Amino acid sequence: MTAQVDITTHHFIVHIMNKDQHDISTLVLSPNEKPVQAASDKLAEDLTERYTGRAGKGYGKFEDDRDSFPMGNIVEDYFTTRRTNFYDTSVRITNHLKARADDEHLSTGGYVIIAHTEVNGNNYLMVAILTSAMGSSVQNFDIQSSEYLDIAKLRVAGRIDLTGWQGGKERYISFLKGQNTVAGYFKKFLGCNDVLVAKQETTKLRDALLQFATERNLEPEAREDFLNRAHEKLKQLNKNGDEFETQAFANELWPGEPELLVEKLTNEDLQFSDGFVPDGNVIRSLVSFKGKSKHWSLKFERAALHDGSVLYDQANNKLILTEIPDTLKDEILAELGEEDDGE
Repeated sequence: MTAQVDITTHHFIVHIMNKDQHDISTLVLSPNEKPVQAASDKLAEDLTERYTGRAGKGYGKFEDDRDSFPMGNIVEDYFTTRRTNFYDTSVRITNHLKARADDEHLSTGGYVIIAHTEVNGNNYLMVAILTSAMGSSVQNFDIQSSEYLDIAKLRVAGRIDLTGWQGGKERYISFLKGQNTVAGYFKKFLGCNDVLVAKQETTKLRDALLQFATERNLEPEAREDFLNRAHEKLKQLNKNGDEFETQAFANELWPGEPELLVEKLTNEDLQFSDGFVPDGNVIRSLVSFKGKSKHWSLKFERAALHDGSVLYDQANNKLILTEIPDTLKDEILAELGEEDDGE
């Protein structure tokens, strides 16, 4: 069940950036900021819901070089020092977006949506580029053509967690990575450093998969099968040097309802990014446990907990190993000065 989301729209504005591929863009700026109305509030909510549920996002923080990547300064002037109001900030953002878009020949324009929202108590600044589509409406029983903003085809968008940024969060910027260079220019526009550490991202993925298996109340055999298949898929990506993609992974691993696994992996609290090669050491823990103390080290397959060859005595915090190999048994008995009484 999806958690309740409380969204408040504090500011909302639309500017227009006209641009075709390989051309220079032109801007049509809104002359002023209009009060948030029911329609703009609904659009901000729909955008937030659509963006949050999308797979394939990257996460990062502001680049240190604010001269080359000025978004950090723009946001600081708006939200921290309050030197500029929302309207002036939106104009600065759109002019900066134009400059970055002009550098990327394949980029295209559209309606530039800039919104300051509050989601479950956290302030966010979202920037998205939407295109319009034609539909139909009924007026006085007549069918008429109607133009609308096509949220379903959201391709270019990013969001800055203003509260997280001020609170010292490690990664507070997110953006849709997409499948082409357009996402790259938008990342530069946001001034986002999204350097990934494969081990960290793989650890997030592993933990999320284990939680998902628990939350779905899988029986032991089904749980083991799910984690084994996840391990095999991730091991293959590691072997081939291929990058992880949430949607493709969910389609293969949970084909009946892939959106459930996508929802788990795109949870904003997880801040899980696509685009890394899974770490081999981390993914092995999907199918095995390992640990060590001063005098011993131990590794066993997850299946051993379910077939009884490894037992955990929770009351006494002891692991009990069964099916001890004869060679190991003989070595232990010899060390203890005892003989095997078995035939």
